Amino acid sequence: MAAKKLVLAFCAIGFLQTSFAGFERFWIFSKDANTQVNETWDSLSDAEQAALIKRYQTLKELPEQQSVSLQQRMDWFTQLPEADKQKMRETWQRMSTHERKELATRMQNTSPEQRQTIREEYINKYLIVAEH
Repeated sequence: MAAKKLVLAFCAIGFLQTSFAGFERFWIFSKDANTQVNETWDSLSDAEQAALIKRYQTLKELPEQQSVSLQQRMDWFTQLPEADKQKMRETWQRMSTHERKELATRMQNTSPEQRQTIREEYINKYLIVAEH
């Protein structure tokens, strides 16, 4: 009988160990990965962000023209107010890969004045859909 209780105790402990592995993902007060990434990025200084972008570009071995283009887009993005940055992030996350490529093509083929209108069009399309 004692052996039966001992085996049952070991099984219960083993079950509890495996059932709570990674439990913090389900804990209501734990932060998700996106929040942690955004907080980490926001905590970096502008120089650190620029260095990180340059490192990423080096790893990806982008051609010079793409590298310059990416740097220009990042410079533009960092100058936006925080509310606009968040809107752009949310819109970008809701877009498919095809829609992102389509947006990039449209942005390259238009004047700088028309780009703001195109951005607002996409933001309104995706943020309104998300609210309903």
